Amino acid sequence: MNVYYFRNKRLKVAFIFSMVFFLTSFANIFAQDRMISGKVIGEDDQLPLPGVNVTIQGTSTGTITDFDGKFSLVIEEGNTLVFSFIGMKSKTVTVKSQSTLNITLESEVEILEEVVKIGYGEQKKKEISGAVAHIKSENLEQFTTSDLGDALQGQVAGVSVTSASGAPGESAVIQIRGVSTLSEVEGANQPLYVVDGIPQNEDPRLAPNEIATIDILKDLASCAVYGTRGANGVILITTKTGNKGKLKVSVDGNYGLRKIITNTPVMNSSQQAYFDIIHQRALNPGISDDEINMLVSRSKNNFKNDNNLDDIVFEDLAPTQQYNINLTGGSDAGFTYNITGGYFGQKGNVVNSNFERLNFRGGSSYKSDKWTITTSLALSTEERQRPSGNLLNQTIRYKPYMAPLDPDKNIYESASDQEAVQANFLYQSLYFDDNETRDRLSGNISIKYDFTKWLSFTTNAGGNIMNRFRTRLNPYFRVVNENTGREFSNPNNSYYSEQVERTAGFSWDGRFYAKHSFGDHNVSALLGASLEEYNGISHTVQRRGIVDNDKPGFGSATLETTVTPGFNYVYRIIGTIGRLQYDYKGKYLVSLSGNYNGNSKFAENNKFKFFPSASVGWNISDEAFFEGLKPTMNAMKLRASHGNVGGQSFRPYSDLPTIRRGFDYSFNGNIYSGAAQSAFANPDIQWETSIQNNIGLDLAFWDNRLTFNADVYHTTKQDMLFPIATPASAGSSAGNNNDKLVTLNVGNMVNQGFELALGYKGRVKKLNWNVTGTFASNNNEITNMRTEDFVYTADQGLIYGAPNQSRVTTYARGYEAGAFFLYKSDGIINTEEKLAEYQRVNPAARMGDLMLRDTNGDGQITEADKQYAGSGLPKYEAGLVISLRYKNWDFMMNWFGAFGHEIMNGSKLMAYSEGRHLDQIHTWSPDNPYSPIPAYRGDLKQGTTNFRGDTDLWLEDGSYLRLKNVTLGYTVPKSKLKRAGINSIRIYVRAQNPLTFTNYTGYDPEVGGNGVSSRGLDKGNYPIAALYSTGFRFNF
Repeated sequence: MNVYYFRNKRLKVAFIFSMVFFLTSFANIFAQDRMISGKVIGEDDQLPLPGVNVTIQGTSTGTITDFDGKFSLVIEEGNTLVFSFIGMKSKTVTVKSQSTLNITLESEVEILEEVVKIGYGEQKKKEISGAVAHIKSENLEQFTTSDLGDALQGQVAGVSVTSASGAPGESAVIQIRGVSTLSEVEGANQPLYVVDGIPQNEDPRLAPNEIATIDILKDLASCAVYGTRGANGVILITTKTGNKGKLKVSVDGNYGLRKIITNTPVMNSSQQAYFDIIHQRALNPGISDDEINMLVSRSKNNFKNDNNLDDIVFEDLAPTQQYNINLTGGSDAGFTYNITGGYFGQKGNVVNSNFERLNFRGGSSYKSDKWTITTSLALSTEERQRPSGNLLNQTIRYKPYMAPLDPDKNIYESASDQEAVQANFLYQSLYFDDNETRDRLSGNISIKYDFTKWLSFTTNAGGNIMNRFRTRLNPYFRVVNENTGREFSNPNNSYYSEQVERTAGFSWDGRFYAKHSFGDHNVSALLGASLEEYNGISHTVQRRGIVDNDKPGFGSATLETTVTPGFNYVYRIIGTIGRLQYDYKGKYLVSLSGNYNGNSKFAENNKFKFFPSASVGWNISDEAFFEGLKPTMNAMKLRASHGNVGGQSFRPYSDLPTIRRGFDYSFNGNIYSGAAQSAFANPDIQWETSIQNNIGLDLAFWDNRLTFNADVYHTTKQDMLFPIATPASAGSSAGNNNDKLVTLNVGNMVNQGFELALGYKGRVKKLNWNVTGTFASNNNEITNMRTEDFVYTADQGLIYGAPNQSRVTTYARGYEAGAFFLYKSDGIINTEEKLAEYQRVNPAARMGDLMLRDTNGDGQITEADKQYAGSGLPKYEAGLVISLRYKNWDFMMNWFGAFGHEIMNGSKLMAYSEGRHLDQIHTWSPDNPYSPIPAYRGDLKQGTTNFRGDTDLWLEDGSYLRLKNVTLGYTVPKSKLKRAGINSIRIYVRAQNPLTFTNYTGYDPEVGGNGVSSRGLDKGNYPIAALYSTGFRFNF
């Protein structure tokens, strides 16, 4: 890690924060603060309302009413106060010269009047006919996390969030309404992110403290205006904006400790000695004395060493800290600003894993009678250290009686060749050094001009640049067998590498918007155009033969240097956007939209396509015949939509063949450098097309105290894009894996399911509560394959660590994408009759071996005998959020569960394969013939298939229920803060992921991955830790 560089960047950002704070404070030094007080009552019963939130609009500065409904707050003249309370309509009041306010809050009977973001605009919730979810910043700020996805999990039905890893800085995988493509391109199944109107070419990795609201477009009719980019759903992020008035400051901090609370049970030294020596003699009566002596020699340290590598690999309590500052203010002339800065630091629970991020965002806006101009500039810098991806598996392999590794030495004396090999692999994994720096700069400007009250024009322009620099050191290490003097070292495998990556994106759109009413008929129209350009380049330089681990760099290596190209692309997307909306008295809703899209990644004849959509809605509760039901059911709306959206999840230039140099040839006795086609292309690539039908129902009861939302959808994916590996005999390159792939339209797929959301808000005297539950079901099926019935990915779907690296997932007609296809186990050979029968299939079988089912009855075990065994895609997901407020106390609890899927337990597979798992003490033996655990043949007798990776022996139920978050907070009474000049102080304690209920025996049941074929594969994944923390928030 370039520590000096990182510290300098931190100082630069700190300097920027200091200057911004100084300038904004100076600009407002002459403004006058004053105290305003008042009382809030309810309209229905005219009783005081305790616990009402009173905030200055656009800021987090505020207070809450006391037991008598009274409040006081330091404000500036011209500030707008927002009064909000569960079950009541929010109310805004602009403070002028008055010193007291008496506020009456109405029952929240008009909850559907809430305005939410839609594609290229906004709309009242009551008028929306698609499936759109709205999330406020307070729902995100309840989590201590560096990743937005982690805070979203379980909060929106139909939005699946899975952590690919618990490593610091890791981003979760977000999918909306299931798998949308088979492509293994990174991020191919993730939704489109739109930040302040600007589409992003990847996850923007925003800090949660930068975000004001999130709106999620789930149905394709709502996404159609984004054309090809909206096939996976759209997440619209609005960052925080300013509010006129004197500078207001909010500061919050959090410090906590993370702890991994599960592990893989392995043997201690004495158990391992028994298993390795005594048990091996019993299993192998023909074993020679020399072989036994070798085992004894290898285990001479049995009674001296009892190493627990968890003490070396795992950090028991790893600190996490987060600090944020927000400054906001503005003038009466229409100018406002908002500045946000933050720091997040996390030390990993696994050695050599850390993450730090500094983020800064500044925004301003200007509004006059005709013009509205908003700007935003953001920068972030991240430093991340990753452990070796194979570290946990190598830890399992290391026997506890072996001498411990000395981190200050690069030589190790072993008792056997086998111990030497294991020590070598473990050392490389344990001291593997992988550091990454990622800098990101983004900005945008939006200009709106109102020609008339009904016609306006808006244009947005923005872009982002990301620079990534990654270094990796695989260290040099020597192991010597102290009995034979044989040396094991890795000079050829040791290396130092540097990877450089740069990506950039630019987006522009311009659109006219018109809205007019003709009596009871309301019509709005949008017409515009958009342009996006994305480019990127990367390469890796590597040199082998490290001679000095303490001085990483190309100068510390002596062998060959290789340069590996990564990606180098430029592609553009253009579109014509149109939307027409109509409603009659707000009862009958119609929306028609479309995008005529062009994409440069496609060949000449397939670059453009039109994607239309339509939706309708009926507010039944506005009908005259519904009046009698309104005292109980105050709102009822039916929605239906049909959407048609394209997809483009494949690598640029897949329509062009690859030409590579290096194919030299001889002519007339001389060698000439040449080039040749190294990979094939498909000039006939067509658009993936997603067609979705959605029907929804929205209900509200008892003045919106109880709300219910339901959606049912059916999505058909046609002409799916998929990279097929071509054999070398066809002329593909033997070097770059991507050169072996040709992208084809391979078939069709269906996602169908339903989503439910139920919410209840209540109040009894001084106790207020809010309960929200979500439930979603999605069924995925590949309905047609135009190539083979079974298609494997080029480099995914493998389970590692077994004697053979086995492919366990596939894409097959009639099954889920990435479904498990495995050999069915038929128990253990524990009788002579079973042995004789199974030896017809496998002549090498012995007593205690695992029997595999010959499903096709051909008398042999082949790939054709593999059977469908389940999927790593959950069939059901559920979330529950409970929040309570009593006087100055607040409490919140989040639960999340995923059900109906399977996990391949790779850690268990590795432990069994190496004879390390604690359960193997009870493995099959002549003295224990009815054990369900196959015999372990050990290092000396290979050839058994007992622990191969592609059997259902390692398949487990992946269902789980997790307590995601529980927080208890206390807000200090305002009366105790007057002298300190502080508006409010809140302190809290929090626990994240403290409880998980599951039958899965691996580290963690939340097993994800960027590729569909790697979902449900636990390859020794970095486990998710529990976090126990405390924090504060001050408002000035």
